[in-house]
Amino acid sequence: MFFKNGKVSSKENKEGRVYIFCITLSCGKIIHKVGMTHSDRATDRMFEVLRSFFQVHRYSPKCELKRDKKVLIPRLVEKHLHSLLDEWKYIPDKPSDGSTEFFHNLDEDVLLDYLDNFTYNKLLKTTSLKESEYTKILDAIEKTNPTPIIDTVDDNQLPF
Repeated sequence: MFFKNGKVSSKENKEGRVYIFCITLSCGKIIHKVGMTHSDRATDRMFEVLRSFFQVHRYSPKCELKRDKKVLIPRLVEKHLHSLLDEWKYIPDKPSDGSTEFFHNLDEDVLLDYLDNFTYNKLLKTTSLKESEYTKILDAIEKTNPTPIIDTVDDNQLPF
């Protein structure tokens, strides 16, 4: 939900951005935040996360924006990426805004390549889709009109 001119407006079905932040903690551990925003800039979200992190941990980690990709159905794309990355989930000692979307021990190049080459067809392989989500995916495929690809391997797996 977003506030605009004193009224609450829902951007649930609007396009947005999927982003990847690379965060280096004070101990040297590298984690990635994979998330989505309806803002025009993922940097706005990055500063919100860093502010919340500082309020909890009293320091600001090094943070780099690695990807900021405009997508038609950001919530479903984010959900798909999180399901692929679930076994690498990182849970900090003290939660802060966005900390449920932290992952560690990832091959960053593979992750970035997956997002760069992402097509909405990959979402159709998700088993837990609601009918409304399925319709959104088909609409996104129709809008982007991707080149048909013959799928001979299971590309819903990231080789970490």
